Amino acid sequence: MNNDRSKNTIVTTDDPRRLSPIEAAIMDWCNLAHAARTRGDQDALAEISSELNTLIRKYDETDGDGHANPAWARPNQRALALSARGKIEEAVEVEMIAAKYADTDRRKEVSFGNIADRLVRLDRAEEAIEWFLKAWDAAPASVPVMMTGARAFFDAGHSDDANEVFAALGNLEDLLEPGTDLYSYLRFDDSLLDMAPHLPALDALYRKLASSMHDAEGEK
Repeated sequence: MNNDRSKNTIVTTDDPRRLSPIEAAIMDWCNLAHAARTRGDQDALAEISSELNTLIRKYDETDGDGHANPAWARPNQRALALSARGKIEEAVEVEMIAAKYADTDRRKEVSFGNIADRLVRLDRAEEAIEWFLKAWDAAPASVPVMMTGARAFFDAGHSDDANEVFAALGNLEDLLEPGTDLYSYLRFDDSLLDMAPHLPALDALYRKLASSMHDAEGEK
């Protein structure tokens, strides 16, 4: 089991065009914070934290940089910055404030999914499952949400449930195409490797991916 998944987290968005200028800057600085923490560079992290604090202050002062729902957006961005700096407990508490104001399925997916992911990283898997189910209800086709749920189930000792999540993904052949979320997870998320020997459906996904990559190479 990966006991420090917080070091492996990066901040992404499914559509960069949705981000305001301040949100885009926060995302970039959060990724720099994750990178600094991964390499143990405390001096860099302190400088990055200062920049993030400035950006969050500007975001608050502009009431979410023009966001349509600042009551949700402001704590959501603050939680993002806290998580990037390694303050996971605080990030969960702040994201729970955002979750109260999540008024669309997309915002529910983001907040509920973020809470679930951070609870997994805090080794609070049973709590994470509750938030995963809320996120899955809001976004039943979201691969990132399903990945968080599978990990939560696995860490909580519910291997059959984790396997069912991957089995559901295995029925969607197009999700293994290069550039898709599932393809990226299987290729680049090493935290899945410790689950594969215990989950036949995940092992089958890896085999499908290897076969499709082999076929693609043969067509060249």
